[in-house]
Amino acid sequence: MNILHMKYAVEVARVGSLSKASESLLTAQPNISRSIKELEADLGITIFDRSAKGMILTPAGEEFIN
Repeated sequence: MNILHMKYAVEVARVGSLSKASESLLTAQPNISRSIKELEADLGITIFDRSAKGMILTPAGEEFIN
């Protein structure tokens, strides 16, 4: 886990989607997705529920972000 992974997770939680987060962070969407998956693996939790409508924090994700 590094600070960049956490920064990406916080931004995705704030805007609710990978594409919007990639625009605001000026980073490619696949990089953000990969970083969040690595963060979830390192922590052993699922931070986001993924759907066609966007990404929503799980209860464990809410605890992590706060």
